[in-house]
Amino acid sequence: MIKRITLIFMTALISMSSLVIPTNAEETRPWMNTKLSAEERTELLLDAMTMEQKIQQIAISRFNENDKGDTVVIKRGGTSKYMNGEFAPQGTLPGCEWQDTGRQIRGIEELGIPTIRMTNGGTGVKGGSCGNDPIATGLPSTLAMAATFDRGLNYEAGRILGEETRAFAHHVLLGPGMNLVRHPYNGRNYEYFSEDPYLTGTLATEQVKGIQEQGVQAQLKHLAGNEQETERWTMGVQVPSKAMNELYMLPFEMTVKNADPASVMCSFPDVNGTFACDSSELLQDALRDKWGFDGYVMSDRRAIHDTVKAIKAGTNVELDWAPQYYTQEKIQEALDSGQVTEDDIDNLLRPRYIKMIEYGHMDEPYDKFMPEIVDPMANGASARKMAEEGAVLLKNDNGFLPLNGEPKSIALIGVEWFAGEAKMSPRSVRDNNENVEAPYTVTPKEGLENVIKELGYDTKVTYNDGRDPEAAAKLAAESDVVLLMVGDNPHETADRDTLGFPAIDLNKNPDKENWVEQEPLIDAVLKDNAEKTTVVLKTSGTVLMPWLDKVPAVLQAWFPGMEDGNAVANLLYGKVNPSGKLPMTFGATEREAAFATEEQYPGTRQDTGKPGGPGPYGNGSDQLIAKYTEGLEMGYRWYEANDVKPLFPFGYGLSYTTFQYDDLKVKKVRGEGKGNNGSLSGIDVSFSVTNTGDVAGKEAAQVYLTLPDEAGQPTKRLVNFEKFYLEPGESKQVTVRINQADANHPFSYFVPEDPDNLANWADGEWATADGKYRVHVGGSSADTPLEKDVPLNFKLSKDDSKDKGNGNTGNNENNGNTGNNKNNGNKENNGNHGKQEKHKNYGNHGKQWNQRSQGNQWNQVHLWNQRNQWSQVHLWNQQNRWSQVNLWNHRNQWKPWNQWNQLLMVGHWAM
Repeated sequence: MIKRITLIFMTALISMSSLVIPTNAEETRPWMNTKLSAEERTELLLDAMTMEQKIQQIAISRFNENDKGDTVVIKRGGTSKYMNGEFAPQGTLPGCEWQDTGRQIRGIEELGIPTIRMTNGGTGVKGGSCGNDPIATGLPSTLAMAATFDRGLNYEAGRILGEETRAFAHHVLLGPGMNLVRHPYNGRNYEYFSEDPYLTGTLATEQVKGIQEQGVQAQLKHLAGNEQETERWTMGVQVPSKAMNELYMLPFEMTVKNADPASVMCSFPDVNGTFACDSSELLQDALRDKWGFDGYVMSDRRAIHDTVKAIKAGTNVELDWAPQYYTQEKIQEALDSGQVTEDDIDNLLRPRYIKMIEYGHMDEPYDKFMPEIVDPMANGASARKMAEEGAVLLKNDNGFLPLNGEPKSIALIGVEWFAGEAKMSPRSVRDNNENVEAPYTVTPKEGLENVIKELGYDTKVTYNDGRDPEAAAKLAAESDVVLLMVGDNPHETADRDTLGFPAIDLNKNPDKENWVEQEPLIDAVLKDNAEKTTVVLKTSGTVLMPWLDKVPAVLQAWFPGMEDGNAVANLLYGKVNPSGKLPMTFGATEREAAFATEEQYPGTRQDTGKPGGPGPYGNGSDQLIAKYTEGLEMGYRWYEANDVKPLFPFGYGLSYTTFQYDDLKVKKVRGEGKGNNGSLSGIDVSFSVTNTGDVAGKEAAQVYLTLPDEAGQPTKRLVNFEKFYLEPGESKQVTVRINQADANHPFSYFVPEDPDNLANWADGEWATADGKYRVHVGGSSADTPLEKDVPLNFKLSKDDSKDKGNGNTGNNENNGNTGNNKNNGNKENNGNHGKQEKHKNYGNHGKQWNQRSQGNQWNQVHLWNQRNQWSQVHLWNQQNRWSQVNLWNHRNQWKPWNQWNQLLMVGHWAM
């Protein structure tokens, strides 16, 4: 069998090599021939490169792109070349000032390879290859975007980010961030979407589509286990296999399959015993083999720990101020010792060059800034709408809100960060309030006065910055209405140290001489006029509210962005009806759910033999290990499973109107087949929602699913949602489809091959249970008034079972099996379903091979397909190493050579 496979390959390669004749291409640089495919061009380029050039292209460089001819000298102290250096100008982007951190890969002019620039993303374009940040839209925090429960608004956020990245002459946007909100202490929760994998994956997919349709590469981050900032460079996580696959990996899997992202950033943590950027389980077994990812992987800064392991795992680019592991010396040493080969280096470059060519980045120079392509006012209007629809009304006793013209005086009270200026997401690793350079901002006072004027009211707004709690309390007591705006100050590299309201340092110099305490301010104001106070929260997530019963209204505004003032005022006055829903559960204590114990968060020290402690290289302490002992019981799943009532549940959000849910129907959906013989492919869930109040508004209806008992799930899971607008008295019939082939595996659960072996967490299969499923529909995870049981059996019909290898079964991972019959197509090899669409299974002509593999009769060949033991052949199939064959077979570009397909048919080989 091996000889026959080799013969087929060699025959095809010899035959096809004669066809590679560039037409109308530059004779000296044939890889610049745009008539060739991206794969063909990449192979020609790799053949022309020296090893020194290849090594330079897999790491970040620091250099001055300004055309002024100035050399930059950095002397931070000491003798470390890592932080010090002398950098001559390159001049490829006039006006690009020196950026010390380095977010670019230096081009090679003689080869036609352009410099690739990268900028940070998420809530606005800032922190790129140039030190002079562009004028960019200050979007709401990502949690606010998730709280919209709106796919279209998240696509628009991506469009803005992509457009403004392109205007900044940058090629790659480092985002979106997709780690789950496992606990509320994480210093970067404001960059992430939610605690739920489906909500995260769905909205991240929309943002990636919006970014990439502007000709900019998106980079998903941080894969994986990056749920805290405490000792982030050295810490480790121990995540059970089921939780790893069903929760923390799932948003990435969904977005890879549904949005085709160009790149992924591997994370800092030591994940189940191997650092993420050195992990073949993470970057090969899961990301490429199972999900079909065909882009490139870049490390987080200082996240690589072993040169050879990172190369073999497929970390394509090292991000750092200067390369630490992908240096000329270390890679040459690995080459000389035979630990890596030139093919390994080519494998690092190949997917990135293919993406560059596909996006036009190899051919269209980004050699100037283009602010003229951005409409800042239109983007600002979109940012306002996002802030409005993401804000969550948590409490509104007796219709205290919306405000009207009766109050003649409003006391606006709060620290400058939250009440005196627009609160944008922090873009800093320090406590200072460094933000996106927005074209304009709207302060809370300006926003209130805008709405008051527009509505024709006679109300005076007086602002107090909270420095003197007694003065603030006096103003509150004298006012008809009090708006108390309070928040937190999270940032990268550190977690929150309280779920209360911290003191805020208003001085950007690190002298801590200009701090304002918030807790005494809250106590003083509520003591004098709590009954007329609306608290507006501008936080990164959960906060403790011991005073909740004292105030009539609470609005969670998150970090609203540059249109803060207008958005919040529109909500408070009812110009916009609140419709946001919580993307995370708000707990009631400092320790509960997935952060109940120190072992869970931030972790305990273990002697693992690896350095621990703070800083990039630790301080000699034992390694800090966070154990995800809660398993699947994270977020709302923990509260439901343990019958604990949170302060506010996931998916919760009030409105100025009310909605009634009725008439739940569940219809089975079948795939192709004769009559009713088609296999069950999913369900349609139909229900009606009526606006039973007096105000028009939007509702985000949520559909949850409880799996049969054998799935071992702690509770129901979110599987779909839809947001819609209703006039007073209006009803809407809503139908959402839940497909078994959906990338979130809505009807399935993960069966680990060895549940007790964390190191092999990626080994296993998705199984689909047959039995009674329960559908839940409602306005939050804790409020699902519509429930219906439905028996489902996803086993294939006799008609469909004849064609198990045709790649059309999508994510029908176990072909209906319960997961116990592990030999029935071992590890998702049931016809190589689903992943052919992205991982080049080339029409799957080898049905007979798949049927025999289904029975596990050809174990050696099956092992090749599953265990990657014949790595050269595997690399061809997974890494596109022999792209000429790949191209011909997958893209059908050399149509006359149909004999190749016939050969594959004869060989019964599922490519």
